[in-house]
Amino acid sequence: MRGLPAARKAAAGGFLGALKSWLQPRTLEFRRPPAGSFFGPTQGPDHFFTGSVRVLVVDDEPVNLMMISAQMEALGLSPLLVADAAEAVALACELHFDLILMDLNMPDLDGLQATAAIRQFEASHRQAAVPVVAYSSRALSAGELQANGLNGSLPKPCPAWALDDCLRQWCPVLGAAGRNPVHRGTDGSAAMR
Repeated sequence: MRGLPAARKAAAGGFLGALKSWLQPRTLEFRRPPAGSFFGPTQGPDHFFTGSVRVLVVDDEPVNLMMISAQMEALGLSPLLVADAAEAVALACELHFDLILMDLNMPDLDGLQATAAIRQFEASHRQAAVPVVAYSSRALSAGELQANGLNGSLPKPCPAWALDDCLRQWCPVLGAAGRNPVHRGTDGSAAMR
């Protein structure tokens, strides 16, 4: 799986690490790593996440991934970035996430199909549903969101205040962590307090 090594690079190199990892050639081969080869006895899947919130961001456009990653890093979070919906489904079935931001328009498997696959896995394994938020320029009504298993939507490009509101809504631990919220200006701009 490409997302896990990319997460290691991103965690080590921040925004530039994420950029370098997305400039590498992509592979669509999905396998669990052999026991002991990737997750050693001292590090498991949670090793890649800093802070207390685990966010998966899925978008086939590297520029969009870099932008949302930079916004999250400014908020003290290090999301796991993937550019393929099938890989996102594999990761969502393998790891625990607090939130998934899902692009809707991707080749091969779109965000709605990926969300349906995640919901099917959760139901068949009796797991709690992770919030999946549409991260797209495509607008969906509340009824369409609900019918497709989505919990909400974020516009693309995403203003800092909208991302902050989304994270606070779906990751309540952020409010308890004492982070400074992003506030909207009268002109719609955002600033950290």
